[in-house]
Amino acid sequence: MKMVKQLVTSVIFLFVFLANSGFAQTGNLYSFSVVDGTVAVTPAWCRVNPCVPTVATFTGNFSAQIATAGDHILFPSSNLVTTPDVYFQLPTDPNEDSYGTVREIAFTFEGNALKAKGFIDSRAFDGPLVEYQFVARTTASEVFTARPDYRKCAAPLCGGYFVKLVNKKLTQCADGSLKEECYVAAINYGNGPINPGTISVANKTPLLVIGTILPTADTAAGVLGVFLAKDAYRSATQNTAVGNFYGVTNNGIVCITTPCFSYDEVLLNTDNRITRLSDVNLETSGATPDDIVWAQQLVANGATLYAAGKNQKYQGFAGIGVRLVAQQFYLPVKPTTIKK
Repeated sequence: MKMVKQLVTSVIFLFVFLANSGFAQTGNLYSFSVVDGTVAVTPAWCRVNPCVPTVATFTGNFSAQIATAGDHILFPSSNLVTTPDVYFQLPTDPNEDSYGTVREIAFTFEGNALKAKGFIDSRAFDGPLVEYQFVARTTASEVFTARPDYRKCAAPLCGGYFVKLVNKKLTQCADGSLKEECYVAAINYGNGPINPGTISVANKTPLLVIGTILPTADTAAGVLGVFLAKDAYRSATQNTAVGNFYGVTNNGIVCITTPCFSYDEVLLNTDNRITRLSDVNLETSGATPDDIVWAQQLVANGATLYAAGKNQKYQGFAGIGVRLVAQQFYLPVKPTTIKK
């Protein structure tokens, strides 16, 4: 139970800390996997001087919020494994000095690679000197459906979300296992937990989220995760999505006859092979006229429309066209903002 409470505290702290950070509104949140990492822990006192540091390598995942200007970084959560075990995790604020402990970091973030070198010096109060450096890369974002967990038990073991990779039979969970869907303690979008709006219990695919499952600390129930969302969308209707999930964009082709293949369609979470479409039918979903118009405007303005359904051929004036018949489609959800 103590470990469960610790995880609850860490998840809440993740959201609150981001909200209270000096650059919370101007930073971007990323998920990283460590490519190469080392840490050296040198005690303040030892029987034989100078003290010999314990050197360890580390692997794992962490989230980082990097200021838009690229001059500051925070580590809201980390799940690192050191060999040998020296009980090291990245400091939440690697440049904060507090209670006699001095922290400092230098880093570069170019492309998808983060390189950092820092230290945590608590020798003023007989603590160790911890020196670390690592190279990490951003983890690839994938597309998931998400549904709230309505089970009645103590958080964070209940009350989060079940997430599932679209167009895939199995999803890799935070503990490395493969399941039809994975439980996560929370979905973090923007500066706090996602605001999904009103959701019908019968709707098994009310949200579409693009991002990564980030492992968190071990609990008595095993490793739980938090979903780090880059983008989030809500379903246009309260019906569970059926069929394949697609991303549709306007390719700019203009014709004077039909069919006109003016849309590019990608089957999500696959090799991004493009299928040309001549029509997208959203009316069959049963969505409101306002939501249909909103979706059409998104595509017209260059955004990706995410929809579930099937492709059908039809006879056009000048030949055979291909139409996406959408059984469900998704509209953007605003990122969470928390005022200080």
